[in-house]
Amino acid sequence: MPKETLLKQYRLCKHCLERHISTGRSSRPCYICQGLMDNLDVIANSILAAVKAFEFDTFLIGATLSTQIYEREDTMRARLKIRGKESIKHYLTRELGMRLARLARKKVEYRKPDITITLTVDKDNNVDVAVISRPLAFSGVYIKRSRGLPQKQDKCASCIGKGCNSCNYSGLSGSDSVEGIIAKELVRITRGQTPKFTWIGSEDQSSLVLGSGRPFYVRVFNPKKRKLKNKTIKDKGITAMLNLINDIPIIQPRFIVKTKIHIKCQNMLTKKILKKINSLSGSKVSFENKLKIGIKSIHSVRVRQLDSNQFILTIVAEGGLMIKQLVGGEEYMKPNISDTLGAKCECVMFDILDVQLQ
Repeated sequence: MPKETLLKQYRLCKHCLERHISTGRSSRPCYICQGLMDNLDVIANSILAAVKAFEFDTFLIGATLSTQIYEREDTMRARLKIRGKESIKHYLTRELGMRLARLARKKVEYRKPDITITLTVDKDNNVDVAVISRPLAFSGVYIKRSRGLPQKQDKCASCIGKGCNSCNYSGLSGSDSVEGIIAKELVRITRGQTPKFTWIGSEDQSSLVLGSGRPFYVRVFNPKKRKLKNKTIKDKGITAMLNLINDIPIIQPRFIVKTKIHIKCQNMLTKKILKKINSLSGSKVSFENKLKIGIKSIHSVRVRQLDSNQFILTIVAEGGLMIKQLVGGEEYMKPNISDTLGAKCECVMFDILDVQLQ
């Protein structure tokens, strides 16, 4: 379409004119953008100010424009039968991306940018800038040498886990657990929020976790700091070692757990009776859990008698085997310690001696 025909019917700025006929002339106010494109440098500086709080190497800019802008452009294109030209949204984000890349010396990345910048433009061309950082993923292990510390923390009562000022954006009620201790430090060093944990098994509040520790994964959302080294956290008898990884596995890995169980039996025990437990070595234990039947393998067992009705059982088994149910026979667990010994038994306490991923 000739430039003269377009300009005769619509007054366009040089940016909107170039998008439609590949040549430019400034003629304000622009029918389509009504001055938005004249403020590209101002908007770019606003973006630059917004991203200064973030460590990043790559970025992507997206935009939501007012419906009035789209309607004006569509009306003009339909009337003049203009097709196949770049949209105002694509042009805006491309131009701003080039400006930010030059100003911040960073790169545009479409697949997995470190930060995503979203512009919201209202009908009066007011521009709001929002920045979201790609989550960080960590793999870790923790050792627990003090009893009385639970694995998990309750959610913050104010935000129900979303993150707020009350919980320092951890989403948790405090730091009185393994989760709370690690989350508190991760929020501090990443300046992110709401760490989400993937646990490789669990233990009681009274249990110790020894050996090489229990593995876990954690994802921290909207971090401002990304360039982190491996981290060791120590507090309240907890030692946690964290490594930055690319992403958390979709499928949880299989694992084997070595557990020391203190068991008390209602009946008197003899060495002959206790030898029956050896039959559990190499067995498969079935149980019902949440309307599903599960099967876990026991690789080995070792028994040490304490007195006439108490003993220590050291067991190496497939991860996910419920220790208290194995001892007492709850959850329809077969075989179990109580049935094997022919007397009701209870788990006094158990400690995790080691966890090995397979």
